Amino acid sequence: AALARVPVEMPGGGGSVTAAGETLTRLVKVDAAPVGLEVFSVQPVRIEYAPEVAAAMHRRRIAALDAQHRASVLTSVVDSVEDTVTRLTMRGLVELDDYERKALVKDLTVAFCAGRGE
Repeated sequence: AALARVPVEMPGGGGSVTAAGETLTRLVKVDAAPVGLEVFSVQPVRIEYAPEVAAAMHRRRIAALDAQHRASVLTSVVDSVEDTVTRLTMRGLVELDDYERKALVKDLTVAFCAGRGE
């Protein structure tokens, strides 16, 4: 029962193993005193999350990694499109008005994204 109260009792809702041990010692000491037990020290050996909490944390971590990967791929695609359009125009291979530039950027972005999905 004391262990269940530790996150609530500890400042900031968490802390070090030492702080958890100190909090547990204090709580167990109070709970055990009425039955005549003297408690000197309580130290957590292992803390595990409930299966549903662990599963939720795992899903959140996977989602964060997926978002990070997608952002990295998008940055790479945008850089590639920018480089391609710049090279084509700087070398004089194409002359693009604003509409044509936007269309080329769109087409290249789709092509590069499709190519990375394979």
